[in-house]
Amino acid sequence: MKTIVSLYFLVSFIDGSFAAIGTSTGYRHENRDPTRLESQTVALLKKKFGYPLLDSELKTLRELSDSDEYVNFLSKKYPQHAPFTTFQDFFYKVPPSIELYYDVFFRKQLGVQRMEDVGDDELLIAYAYMAAYWTLGAYERGGDQSPVQRLNSCSRIGQYILAKTPEGRKFLYHRLGIDPTTKHVPWLLILDTFEPLLWLATPIREEDGRWIRSLFDKYGQYDGILRLAVQDPMLLDRILYTFSTHTTFLRWLYDPIDVDGTLGKQ
Repeated sequence: MKTIVSLYFLVSFIDGSFAAIGTSTGYRHENRDPTRLESQTVALLKKKFGYPLLDSELKTLRELSDSDEYVNFLSKKYPQHAPFTTFQDFFYKVPPSIELYYDVFFRKQLGVQRMEDVGDDELLIAYAYMAAYWTLGAYERGGDQSPVQRLNSCSRIGQYILAKTPEGRKFLYHRLGIDPTTKHVPWLLILDTFEPLLWLATPIREEDGRWIRSLFDKYGQYDGILRLAVQDPMLLDRILYTFSTHTTFLRWLYDPIDVDGTLGKQ
């Protein structure tokens, strides 16, 4: 684990160069009304959780994410991956949309010729790799402590999943011909192969921030975060994993000079 965490922070030093250059992904949140199921869930959550949802340590939002009402909602929204017993199940069970990752990573880097040849486990690994760098940029801008240090866990980081799980070891052997159980794992080759996923993190993070600000501007923080929770649980998961306080979350979301003016805006 020490090696994996060290690699994570080693590569983090060059994240600024990725952020400065950026890339175009076509990733965009849809401005839409909630579905009937989503609206019903929002109503249930409003009855159970009052103001503010964004309290000092995001405690209420974490309780909401693990509530029976929300976890049952996830089982209905993603029946092909149900059942869910906790919100944490969501990260490991529901893969992201393959369109975002197929061309830039699976086809160009790994030579996979058809989308249907990409397994859900492989897609999760690609997402976890991207999400680690989404998190890195977000918590650094927000001034938070690293989740790896705060949670004493790196089990969600793509590097860890690659080296420490059966799915990750299978991925390395099947796609790159690498046996991660050997003494000298070619991590530089792995980092080079996975580099395009690092480039994805910045535009995805920027679009997520734009969408959240638009929700808050239109509906306020309380209703805005509820809409976010039902429309994009994957983004809610990234937020709760990345941030330990509402202040660091809002500091990432807005320019630091504006944070104090937004804290009480519900």
